[in-house]
Amino acid sequence: MRSLLTIALAGFAWATTAVAQDPVIVQSVGIVDYGIYRIELSGRRVPVPTTAASEVRPASRAVLIAQTNEIPAKVGTTFGYQIVVNGSPTGALADFEVVVHPAFTKPDGKVTDTKDRVPWRYWIGKQSSYTYTFDYDWEAVPGNWLIEIWRNGKRLASKEFVVGAGGK
Repeated sequence: MRSLLTIALAGFAWATTAVAQDPVIVQSVGIVDYGIYRIELSGRRVPVPTTAASEVRPASRAVLIAQTNEIPAKVGTTFGYQIVVNGSPTGALADFEVVVHPAFTKPDGKVTDTKDRVPWRYWIGKQSSYTYTFDYDWEAVPGNWLIEIWRNGKRLASKEFVVGAGGK
């Protein structure tokens, strides 16, 4: 099954080994822009069992096409936002959890959880993106979608999108 999620990072921030460094302090996460994007996939697949597809496909680049929170419920549509993590030290990686979407009913009749929980790392001080692509018609669930970024039990960024607007 193809991935449901794509995460675009300035330089791809997923790291599998810890590096000794100063303690990471995250003050806030700012949303730089949001809407519909064109993405370039990195070619990697990262296993994430807490998502409906059990994996994510990181993007190496995300280009904003239209700043809007009204998203067509159409296969191939990519939406989300670009962020900057504010904190210290600049350039350090910080762990987050991204939460997104309503429940899906897959073709086999299985209903997914109402949220995907994606553990991810973003660099402090660098612009990064979180995007979601409708790869299948069963994913394009009309209604209010909320994409949130969490760290240590605290919501740091949130944006609501209305799926179905201007489309299906």
